[in-house]
Amino acid sequence: MRTVSQVVEEVIAHSPFLAEAIAEDVANNAKVARKIKGEVEKRLLEGVSEASIAMALHRLSRELQRPHFGMKYLARMNDVTVRGGLVQFVFPNVSEVADALEATSRSAQRKKGAFFTYSSGLHETVLIIGSELEADVRGILVRQKGLVRTDGLSAITMHLPEESLSVPGIYYPILKALALEGISIMEVLSVRTEFSVILEDKDVDRAFSAIKKITR
Repeated sequence: MRTVSQVVEEVIAHSPFLAEAIAEDVANNAKVARKIKGEVEKRLLEGVSEASIAMALHRLSRELQRPHFGMKYLARMNDVTVRGGLVQFVFPNVSEVADALEATSRSAQRKKGAFFTYSSGLHETVLIIGSELEADVRGILVRQKGLVRTDGLSAITMHLPEESLSVPGIYYPILKALALEGISIMEVLSVRTEFSVILEDKDVDRAFSAIKKITR
């Protein structure tokens, strides 16, 4: 028969963010106990008091090691680049969107090194380009309704090791480092081993420093 402590450890093991908070001794055990009580009871097939779960969490905190997520892979990431002079366009998905993106892509191919990326959601498309393409894009999207333009943006792009692709939480340390610096992210882009964050120009220096701290 499994004990409360064993089940609590199992539940926490499946929640790396809770595990991190408990390992760093910043979690409120009573509140965590209340949060996981239902899952613990489900696994034990019997009722359990919040006090007993909190006690199990207290014991666990003395033994639990801080989860490292993908830190060992980030430490090997030595390719971090910054690209400024970016402009973002957001517009509703309409039938003309595909034609607009194709035309913009052709313009980008004619200008060597031009920054061009886009992402289409259920209702909107985000297009991010280098300023050297803006004149072309404005001509293509001139009649597009609901167009929102934002300039003064930069991209920080990180090239991650191939084997990091299957690592849970690989992006978490990066996003956490930026959040702790109070840096807002405009967009996040991922293309296989490339991970990019789009930021306002004013935040680039702080963001670059924060990222370098966790990749040394």
